[in-house]
Amino acid sequence: MKHSKISFLSLLLGLLLFLAPLFPDVQIARPKLLVLEIGTFILLLFFVVKSVFSENIKFKKTNFNLPVIAYFSYLTFAYIFSPTKYVALSEFKRMLLCILIYFISANSGGLTTVLSGFILGSTLATLYGLLQHWGNFTFFNLVINVPKLDRVFSTFGNPIFFGAHLVIFLPVLLGLLVYFYSWGKNFLGLLFGIIFILGTIALYFTKTRASWIAFAFSLLLFGILNLKSKKVKMIFVGLTAIFCSVFIVMTKNVWLRHQAHPLIWRDTLKMWLDSPFFGTGPGTFHINFPKFASEDLLKIWPQKQQIINDAHNEYIQILAELGIVGFGIFFWLIFNFFSFCVKIFKKYSDTKEIFILTGLVSAVSGILIQNIFSVDMRFIISAFYLFLLIGLVYSFEENEICIKLGISKPAKILLTLTILFLFGIFGFDKKSNIYLFSLVNFNLKSMQIKIEPSCDGTGLLPQILKPYIAQKKLSKEPDFFDERVLEPYKTISELEKLVNMPEKEFMKKMGVSKEKLPVAIAKIYEKIAWVYAKEKNFVKAIENYEKSIVLNPGEPGPYNNLGNIYFLMNNRKKAIEYYKKSIEISPGQIDAHTNLGIAYYYEGLLKEAAEQFNLVLNLDPKNEKAIVMLKKMRE
Repeated sequence: MKHSKISFLSLLLGLLLFLAPLFPDVQIARPKLLVLEIGTFILLLFFVVKSVFSENIKFKKTNFNLPVIAYFSYLTFAYIFSPTKYVALSEFKRMLLCILIYFISANSGGLTTVLSGFILGSTLATLYGLLQHWGNFTFFNLVINVPKLDRVFSTFGNPIFFGAHLVIFLPVLLGLLVYFYSWGKNFLGLLFGIIFILGTIALYFTKTRASWIAFAFSLLLFGILNLKSKKVKMIFVGLTAIFCSVFIVMTKNVWLRHQAHPLIWRDTLKMWLDSPFFGTGPGTFHINFPKFASEDLLKIWPQKQQIINDAHNEYIQILAELGIVGFGIFFWLIFNFFSFCVKIFKKYSDTKEIFILTGLVSAVSGILIQNIFSVDMRFIISAFYLFLLIGLVYSFEENEICIKLGISKPAKILLTLTILFLFGIFGFDKKSNIYLFSLVNFNLKSMQIKIEPSCDGTGLLPQILKPYIAQKKLSKEPDFFDERVLEPYKTISELEKLVNMPEKEFMKKMGVSKEKLPVAIAKIYEKIAWVYAKEKNFVKAIENYEKSIVLNPGEPGPYNNLGNIYFLMNNRKKAIEYYKKSIEISPGQIDAHTNLGIAYYYEGLLKEAAEQFNLVLNLDPKNEKAIVMLKKMRE
């Protein structure tokens, strides 16, 4: 195979593609995504440092470079001027990761190594997906516990995501299958054929209509591109149409499954027409869409019960979020890619590499078709693989850009250290501690070393780790009801005796003046209410918080706590009312803004919720609750 020269970069990329499918994709925690982000980070770091010491920066000169830079520049501009930056950040990060993996895969070399890792990891994920259909698996006396599922999703957390991965995986596999058979390597061809059949069965078990359509299209395209005779092509198209018709009839229950996609598409177009040129902003669909959701859609998916995160059509969603400008740049990307495909097909048409190329292009085309009915590209994992394959197609480009650095060895060392600092391998956090890999922290004052995750430093690595560390820290925080008062009703009795004392006796015992007496009594009522709340006696807790407010209406705490109680009692409208009163008294309260955002979220008021979390993160960029809630809102 041409382009098969092994490089260390291709080995690293192949290892990443082997490992990524083996990690689970769990909502909020997202181990699979963490592996992809950290892996891409390592690949980029290696490429940059290697380029510095080799004195030349070489990369492919492709027609994809300019539109991808334009698209990212447009997203960057939109992110910078977004009123809700922390909402737009997820979309900004998604596109950055996609551009990086495109750049790395196009310039890694070692296509055989890269595809080997991709095929092996995806095959293992496919086998696990098949096991999920049948449940527990017994091998001799060893029982492998696998959950039995009606719609399999392997390690991808969702049948749609697994289906999207198979749509990417299977055409590439088919291309390799034909390639090895053409070389007479029948064993490898047979092995890939078996894997292809198993993958097709797994795709069937996902029961994902968009993936079925995309897979059928990719197979049709692969056949048309590789069959030479027009007559054979027509027969192939006819047989494919007959097979698809029979398949649709046999699986009619899946095809007739209720969906509201046309209603969402219609309402998304209304959303676009409200901001036609520049859209509502990157990543903002889910917070703006409720305003445009029609009554007939809300009858199917009530706002307080279902969050419509996406348009279920990637292209309409791009139009709504980025306007006609962003939409136009995106299609510039796609147009340039297929223009290059036409050019490269002509060059390799008489070689066996054409089968690998058509497999890659069919996979890219399949996922683009799937996103007419879905938004898999909106989720980083599917988008990552799409841009990976685009990069692998561009690895066949022979033209290169070479930038000579021409700097001395000391300058190279200094430049490398600067790169390591910018990437966040080492640096200083806000407390002026030296950190290494965002894991090892050295305190300059106490001269102590601590090994603990930190997202407080500068650089790329801390920013990658930030949401994952926030989730981990938040999961370890005790619940309000976990910490109990030792003798609650004895404590309440003693506090009530205090507030029932004659004024003079109380002032003498507590050491307060006549002027400060109401505030002191209010504090005791607040403490009584807190203990009642711990015991889940919410009626008594409300009664005592209200007494505290009567005596000291300028204290924000009781309002916030009353909001918490009403929230726990599922009276979210009342909770919102009290959170707002608390914020009116003290606008800088992080806790009250966070609570208000959570209440808005559960009321289906996503735009209002996002505004509160954005405000919280402006006040406290490390706030775990706000970071996790923004992720939860998107997922």
